[in-house]
Amino acid sequence: MEEKKYLKWYNKVGYGSGDLAGNVVYAFLSSFVMLYLTNTVGLNPGIIGTLIMVSKLFDGISDMFFGTMIDKTKSKLGKARPWMLYAYIGCAVTLVANFAIPDTLGTTAQYAWFFAYTLLNAVFFTANNIAYASLVTFCTKNSRERVEMGSCRFIFAFSTSLLIQSVTVQFVRAAGGGAAAWRTVAVVYAVIGLIVNTISV
Repeated sequence: MEEKKYLKWYNKVGYGSGDLAGNVVYAFLSSFVMLYLTNTVGLNPGIIGTLIMVSKLFDGISDMFFGTMIDKTKSKLGKARPWMLYAYIGCAVTLVANFAIPDTLGTTAQYAWFFAYTLLNAVFFTANNIAYASLVTFCTKNSRERVEMGSCRFIFAFSTSLLIQSVTVQFVRAAGGGAAAWRTVAVVYAVIGLIVNTISV
C-alpha cells in the first residue's frame, strides 16, 4: 500500500529553509569569528581556540537537557516549534554580540565577553537545532516525505554555508572594514536569520 501523504511541496521547502537560518549563524561564526577576533580586535588565537573548545564541552551537556525539555513541552505550537522560534532570538542576539566586542574593554574583559556570548550562542543554537531536527518526526509519518524534508534541509544548509563563505569578506569591505563593519554584517545576518527561521516555524 502507498503511504499516506501529509505534506505539500511548500511544507518541505519551508522546513528546509530553517537550515538557511541555522547556517547564517553557524557558518558565519565558525568561519569568521577567529578572523575578526585576531585581525580586528587583536586577541590571541590560542586563547580564543581554548575558549571555543571549553564552550563546546558545555554544549554537549545541553544537548541531552534540551531533548528532554522538548519531550515535556506542551503548547499551541506543539513540542518543538516554540523552542525553535524563541531559541533563535538568543542565537541572533549572541551572534551580534560576538562581533561587537567593545574596544573600551581591557583584554581580559574582552576574552570574558567573547566566552560568555559564544557559550550562550552554543546553548541557544543547540535548543534551536534539536527542536528543528525533531520536527521531521512530528510533521509526517511518511518515510519518503521524511527523506525529502532531509534533502531540502541539506540543500539549504550547503547553499547557505557556501554563500556566507563566499561573500562575507567582500561584504565587510563594502561596509567599510574594521570592527564597525563586522558588527553591521552580523546584524544583517541576524535579521535575515530571524525572518527565515520565523517563516520556517
